[in-house]
Amino acid sequence: MNILTETCRQLSEALTRDLLLLLASAVATFDPYWNSIDEEEDYDDDPLNIALRVTRGAFPDVYAAAVDRLRTGALSTELDRLICGAITAKGIPLDDLYSMTWGIPLPAFGADLTAPEFYETHPDVLPLLSLFDIGLPDDEYSGVDVPAQAYDLGRVLASSLHEQGDPALKQVGWLIGWLFSCTGNSLVDCTDEVLADLEPLSWSKDDVEFAIEMVAEADGIMADAMAGLAWLARSLEFLTAIKQNVACIRQTHKKGKRNGSRVELEWPGLDGGVDGTAGADAGVLQLRADAA
Repeated sequence: MNILTETCRQLSEALTRDLLLLLASAVATFDPYWNSIDEEEDYDDDPLNIALRVTRGAFPDVYAAAVDRLRTGALSTELDRLICGAITAKGIPLDDLYSMTWGIPLPAFGADLTAPEFYETHPDVLPLLSLFDIGLPDDEYSGVDVPAQAYDLGRVLASSLHEQGDPALKQVGWLIGWLFSCTGNSLVDCTDEVLADLEPLSWSKDDVEFAIEMVAEADGIMADAMAGLAWLARSLEFLTAIKQNVACIRQTHKKGKRNGSRVELEWPGLDGGVDGTAGADAGVLQLRADAA
């Protein structure tokens, strides 16, 4: 037996007799990132290392599963799929480990009404938007002109629809809220470009819980908005009602009504729904005096 083999044997025996060394060995095996240094002090550009550090604090179960696979020689691509799939299942959509580098990656559903490419994906919103004097330009290279007042109109309409008792009317309210960025959910109201300019959420426990809640709410809003769009496509009567209410709000604006006034909007009754007349709260939904 050569000296190296003997030394290794002696060290192994010593390890089994020392409880502290046994504990250290177990930690190194099952928790290799136990002494990971704060990212601000020791920047690491390896997405897998960053992901393991993040999951150790934010998702211990995902971290344990990834370390177990790492110990058995799993490839980085397999670990990528494992971690992304597990975090996505928890409510934060994740395409790849690189997107974890700068904080919690969040989806953005915001509608950019000035971008012609938006209408390539959503041509079915044009009949509704035409009621707000929004239409595609003749020149394919030009942006879409959106009157400033359109956002005020959309905000009042959405608020009124949410006050109705019929679920279908509320869904149309979410549709209009999505189009005019007034749902109150940042993921639904912001485009990718706007969201990218905001400070990202960290992987802290509180931020993770908030992100999961916000994504779930955004998914629900978008599902309602798309249901409202599908319902609206089958109801010429309701498009007419929207057109009339848009005219009503514009007329109120021309008369110069300010705080304390209410804009009375009437909506048609639906089968299984409730006839409704709702007033927009001027204190909250005041029409801008300087709107175009």
